[in-house]
Amino acid sequence: MTTIIAFQGADFAILGADSQITDGDKRTLSPSTPKIVKIGKYLFAVSGDCRPGDILMYNWKPPLYDGTDPVKFMGKKIIPSIVTAFKANSYDFEKDGVSFSFLIAFAGNVFEIGDSLDISQSIDCLYGVGSGSPYALGYLAGTLANLAKPEWAQGEFIEALQISAKYDINTAAPFQIEIQKP
Repeated sequence: MTTIIAFQGADFAILGADSQITDGDKRTLSPSTPKIVKIGKYLFAVSGDCRPGDILMYNWKPPLYDGTDPVKFMGKKIIPSIVTAFKANSYDFEKDGVSFSFLIAFAGNVFEIGDSLDISQSIDCLYGVGSGSPYALGYLAGTLANLAKPEWAQGEFIEALQISAKYDINTAAPFQIEIQKP
């Protein structure tokens, strides 16, 4: 698994991730294949199965955000575009055993997308996917006041990821932090 975390601030979004890839009993540190990628004006990160992330990273053409309600835009535009990308690349996301989670940020909004392509937003503006995310989120929940400014949030995210790496065998440095301002 992995550790990917996010916070939706008043006028920014921040995502953080580790760089370990775990495949069965094989552990690889791969800073050359980042877990958070910029696709147009989107930040995108995936945990779990690698194939859906690869498809979206290299073949997805996300719709341009039109300024409408972000939740409706996710349901009406983004999710259908993801389904189209999966189908065009022969990926059956409905097959038994498929397991992934995404975090997507656009225009300062963060959404979690599950492997059934359901969307959700967090009431406390904190997000996490992957096996190490509970450790990181536990730390961040105690520092919410420090997350108000991107420069403060960045330091807290590094600390949260370090804690996750200490306690989760599937999480390791180096860490990647990306900040998005609308």
